[in-house]
Amino acid sequence: RASTPLPRPGGSGATSRGVTSPCHPQLGHTASEPGSRAPRGSCSPGSSGSPSLRKPRYRVVLLGDPGVGKTSLVNLFAGVQERDLLDQHGGAAYERRLIVDGEETTLLVLDTWEPEQRGEESQCRSHCLQIGNAYIIVYSVTDRDSFESASELRIQLRRARQAEDIPIILVGNKTDLVRCREVSEEEGQACAAVFDCKFIETSAALQHNVDELFEGVVRQIRLRQGGKKSHLHPAPGQKHKESFSSRARHFLDRLVARNSSKAALKVRSKSCHDLSVL
Repeated sequence: RASTPLPRPGGSGATSRGVTSPCHPQLGHTASEPGSRAPRGSCSPGSSGSPSLRKPRYRVVLLGDPGVGKTSLVNLFAGVQERDLLDQHGGAAYERRLIVDGEETTLLVLDTWEPEQRGEESQCRSHCLQIGNAYIIVYSVTDRDSFESASELRIQLRRARQAEDIPIILVGNKTDLVRCREVSEEEGQACAAVFDCKFIETSAALQHNVDELFEGVVRQIRLRQGGKKSHLHPAPGQKHKESFSSRARHFLDRLVARNSSKAALKVRSKSCHDLSVL
């Protein structure tokens, strides 16, 4: 059955609309603004302005291994209670209006990434790597294998979108499980620096940094779109691609080796933790 929208304090707000994914034909879903806690000042449901004014609409794709918390994050984004999703199968897409830095934006978040399989599923995975305006790669800080998979996903995404400067945010989820942590925050920052993406740690269970994550996605998209004409990017020539591939592969080699964490920490970190700048 369809989920029940959560009540919003102080009256009803804008609701989210379920969107059907090409790879998952039965994903219609309705969700409301989260009722458990009010959004931060810069991230709130948009008001119903003039219908003649079309607001920006961005498509964000969640990537990552099963069990890292992708669905929990998108549920918080959309305001969906997990118990309402027990009968839902497959991935889902959620749409919500946000006001970030005073500007209204519609964000469509796709949680349709599936474990690697053959046939149609591999085609669906390839499709996911082509359709996003931005990507969120999630791993669990309690699972080093998922961290290594996230690094591999960054390489796959780079190969699929070589000529495009798209925002990619590496997310270390489940920070509330302190005693089970296997991946340090410093390692996540080092990985983000090497793979040229942004980084943030979250806890879906504690609702920590979830608003900041999706606000940051909007800002990263805007920054890149606003800088397309003024900011010169090097052409994606062979030398540039080989440089990235070499750095990425070298990082992964150190990552899987014993005592690799200390070596990874030596990578010079950029402002990868600040989602409000390029």
